[in-house]
Amino acid sequence: MKYRTLSRLAAAAISVAALCSNALAKDSVTMMLNYTVNGAVAPFYLGKVKGYFDAEGIDLKLMEGHGSGPTVQAVATHNVDIGYADFSTMVKVAAMGAPVKAIGVLMQENPTSVVGLAEKNIKTPQDIKGKTVAVAPGDASSQLWTMFMNKVGLKESDFKTITGNPQTTINAVITGQADLLVGFATMPLISVEQATRKPAHALLFADYNVNVATLSIIARDDMIRDNADLLKRFMRATARSVSESEKDPAVAVDALLKTLPAAGSRDTMIRTLKATIPFYRTAETRNAPIFHVSAKNITDSVSAIVQYSKLDKSANDPARYYTGVFVP
Repeated sequence: MKYRTLSRLAAAAISVAALCSNALAKDSVTMMLNYTVNGAVAPFYLGKVKGYFDAEGIDLKLMEGHGSGPTVQAVATHNVDIGYADFSTMVKVAAMGAPVKAIGVLMQENPTSVVGLAEKNIKTPQDIKGKTVAVAPGDASSQLWTMFMNKVGLKESDFKTITGNPQTTINAVITGQADLLVGFATMPLISVEQATRKPAHALLFADYNVNVATLSIIARDDMIRDNADLLKRFMRATARSVSESEKDPAVAVDALLKTLPAAGSRDTMIRTLKATIPFYRTAETRNAPIFHVSAKNITDSVSAIVQYSKLDKSANDPARYYTGVFVP
């Protein structure tokens, strides 16, 4: 009798343990970033370290990327669950049939600029004439460069162009091989200033009404269809992470360095994140919660991408590339 009672108690204990284990089980989510780790992606690490994703029942695994194109492809081919990538790159890949869509636009104002040393005195688009410009072909910024040139009336014959990958374009300005580079007014500008110990200047394309939504959260169509609750929880945790990082960029960078101590200079990462934050919103969404992009921004961005990427006019369908149903 005593033995049977102990057996029942043991069985009950096992059942309770199993229930607890199931309750504590988290959904594993792998997210690929757009590029190598820098201060701009610190908010995702803050969410991991502070337990924001854990609180939503998510075990988040972050992976470095090698450009927005490979990141979007990794999402489309089921190699990762979520991507952080350029919106225009995603639109072009989706227009060709990839089953991907943006579920949150973080950088709503585009930071693409021509960046050079302040001593070059590039203050207007016309000052670019006669200069040497370093461009990374195929990079998201290079596509906006074409739009900018058309907008301000510049021709390729007005300046000399040298090409390379994004890091090569930065090095070209640092070494004096180029007067300007086409890139973000964030990390590239900071890199130029730190290497040369001279002030740099950015001519922002958005100031000339050339603006396309850029870095976004990307998911596959089947995940959007079959895992809506998971994506809602993911976006809640991400929005919380970004909002807290806005309040204290240093805390976000410290969380990144706690995870990856050798990722880079703390001061540089803090400066990079602070330079990135102003691009989270446009004038239309200045007082809105994070990720609340305007319908006009999405519509105008898709229209511009379709036009300047020479996609078929049938590709001009904003609903095909973005859904806001998961934005908290």
